[in-house]
Amino acid sequence: MAKRFLFIFSAVAVFCASVRAQDTKVSVKKGVPYCQAQIPGREKVRELCFDFYEPAGTCGDTLRPLVITVFGGGFVLGSRDHEDMVHWGNSLARKGFAIASIDYRLIPVGKFAAKELVRAGYMAAQDVSAAVRFFKAHAREYRIDTNRIYLLGQSAGAVAALHALYLDEDERPAVTFESPELSPLHSQGAPESLSETFGVAGAVLLWGCIFSPEIIDPEENTPVCLIHGGRDKILPVDSGYAFSQPKLPYVYGSKAIAGRIRQLHPDGCELHVFDDEPHALFFKFLYMFVLDKEKFDRCFQIATDFMERH
Repeated sequence: MAKRFLFIFSAVAVFCASVRAQDTKVSVKKGVPYCQAQIPGREKVRELCFDFYEPAGTCGDTLRPLVITVFGGGFVLGSRDHEDMVHWGNSLARKGFAIASIDYRLIPVGKFAAKELVRAGYMAAQDVSAAVRFFKAHAREYRIDTNRIYLLGQSAGAVAALHALYLDEDERPAVTFESPELSPLHSQGAPESLSETFGVAGAVLLWGCIFSPEIIDPEENTPVCLIHGGRDKILPVDSGYAFSQPKLPYVYGSKAIAGRIRQLHPDGCELHVFDDEPHALFFKFLYMFVLDKEKFDRCFQIATDFMERH
């Protein structure tokens, strides 16, 4: 009888917690600037902003974990306003996280070529770093626990996050030195953030890639969670040309990244491969940005379980 009561009590508690999470209202601040940055070859400096999500009505001195979300789009498309990023923001806020959905610099569609994509990935990594350091500088204002800042990137956003994590100055691709506007990776940002160091508690990378696994060094041991579709033809799960085009960069996907990390740190990463799924697996139609709720929820559960463990 006691075991039966305990089971019923536990089930009711889980149900009530689920209802509370669904009922939690979310407060959103749109378009808050975090830095200014320049695209090589353009004189105009662009203001980069974020949308800030948090559970509504929260106040006091309680520090919250922060998730910085980074959209995808091949470095030419994408926005923090897209349905998937809004869904991440609202869903994570209902779980008690604070979320910053950030801009980063994009390149014109006409510049979609190998060298330009490498430079674009580097610029986006600079912007991810600037965002992390902005929130370290403004931790009190946003009530952020700086020991619990996480990155969550999709596709190009995952590429940016990965290179922010692992790329050192002596590992920069040669083409990034051809543009004098491209300073060292962690040197961009708002004036008050320049003295802050880059570093996060963990990263969730969805269908991303890296230009070389060898840039992952033994001392770089941030926990990462990798999610990828096994039939991805845009950014391969193992290795191959981006977009399956030999004229574009040869890249290394989640399996290759996990292999390198586990070689250095056996427990340093999680790898979740959805064998029969394509790129951006929770979109019903890749370029229409229609979410498949069931698939999104699976990725969301993997991501939140990982972040709560770390």
